[in-house]
Amino acid sequence: MKIFFATPPISMEDLYGSLSGAGSRLPSLGILYLAAITRKNGFQTALADASALSLTKLDLLNYIEIERPDVLGLTATTFSIFHAADFAKAVKENYPNMTIIIGGSHVTATPKETMERFPVFDIAVIGEGEETIIDLLVALNSKAPLHNILGIIFRHDKDIISTGRRQFIQDLDKLPYPAWDLLKGFPNKYLPAPFKVRKYPAVSLVTSRGCPNKCIFCDRSVFGSSCHAFSAEYVIGMIRHLVVQYGIREFSFEDDTFITFKKRLFAICQGIIDLGINISWTCLGRVNSVDGETLELMRRAGCWQISFGIESGAQEILNVIHKNITLAQIQRAVDLCREAGILTKGFFIVGHPKETHETLSKTLELAIRLPLDDISVTMLTPFPGTEIYKRASEFGEFESDWSKMNLLNIVFIPYGLTHKDLDDYQRKISKRFYFRPRIIFNYLKRLVANPAMTKHVFLAARAFIKKYGIHR
Repeated sequence: MKIFFATPPISMEDLYGSLSGAGSRLPSLGILYLAAITRKNGFQTALADASALSLTKLDLLNYIEIERPDVLGLTATTFSIFHAADFAKAVKENYPNMTIIIGGSHVTATPKETMERFPVFDIAVIGEGEETIIDLLVALNSKAPLHNILGIIFRHDKDIISTGRRQFIQDLDKLPYPAWDLLKGFPNKYLPAPFKVRKYPAVSLVTSRGCPNKCIFCDRSVFGSSCHAFSAEYVIGMIRHLVVQYGIREFSFEDDTFITFKKRLFAICQGIIDLGINISWTCLGRVNSVDGETLELMRRAGCWQISFGIESGAQEILNVIHKNITLAQIQRAVDLCREAGILTKGFFIVGHPKETHETLSKTLELAIRLPLDDISVTMLTPFPGTEIYKRASEFGEFESDWSKMNLLNIVFIPYGLTHKDLDDYQRKISKRFYFRPRIIFNYLKRLVANPAMTKHVFLAARAFIKKYGIHR
């Protein structure tokens, strides 16, 4: 039996809108882990990351024609689920007997609704997929019933059958490394967003799953509120593999909790130092999880930037969204990073529940006052699987249109504000932050230090100016 994994064919313009020139083209780790485990278990496996490579529907259909798989495995977010369904429909028209499986965060959060809305999907995998996909392929290969396979929803006659959730994988170290070797053109065709890296080629890694925090805008449907992680030894082995096999020089750790568990973090940092290789890396972090000793070790191990979820400059908003941090902790974390020689990026969100002109002004003020080196300003989006999705009508007007949920479109407007208010503040925060001598000078320094970024940066700058203009 042969399975072909793919992300939906979707253009950079669809993903990032007018900021498409600043978008990331890094591969999906989800399908890479699935491809690795199916291959390890003896199934013929191929894949294409259509989203990362901006492949068209016709391009991806050509892949299907060449590979002729028995099963197509698609993964999709809320925003890309329509693209996945559209492609699946085209596949069914050409290959009516092919089994199509859908997985990912969206179908996990809305399993029955997704299957009812898109009859082109035969089976949905709910939650972590590595163990489920093997049981599923074994059953499909032997034409056995699917009723006893945990973690799926499937069609049986006219019914949609749910088999219940599967427990989380307790020992992640038993998973093989992602199947990067199956990616066409890896690593050079897969680029991160401009200024997100210092060295090329670069990859993103996720070394743990789940998050114990309870922010109302985060989807915990796939991995839950518990956290399970790959061991430090596994992570170091994966880094060594990528450096030796593919010449990777930079890593972006995308874990929600990479810094939180200090013992593992210290072991990873020391392991990188002991490898004696010249790599650099960035990560995500919470402002209440950093201290001077930790940051010093991270810097020695090659960390040059930490991205913090700051979200708002108003303490009352941080409380409403259950962020469980304070403005004082935000200031302290950014200051400590600056002292340690680590750059910082702040993630801000516009349009929180109970947001007002006053709280938005506080966010603008904080973004300018903090000694941040970079920011990202997105719109609050009540994704399925989040607390705010269930409670959105309590706090504002919510347009529950999956096709618009990409963090850039405005789908939620807090009571007392307008669409124009949110758009104006998002633009104002971005423009006021970036169009300052310190920020422009620092970006120019980074560009001079890494001229390989020139083309990518030019496209990003053109997209930014097109969206925000150059006048205040």
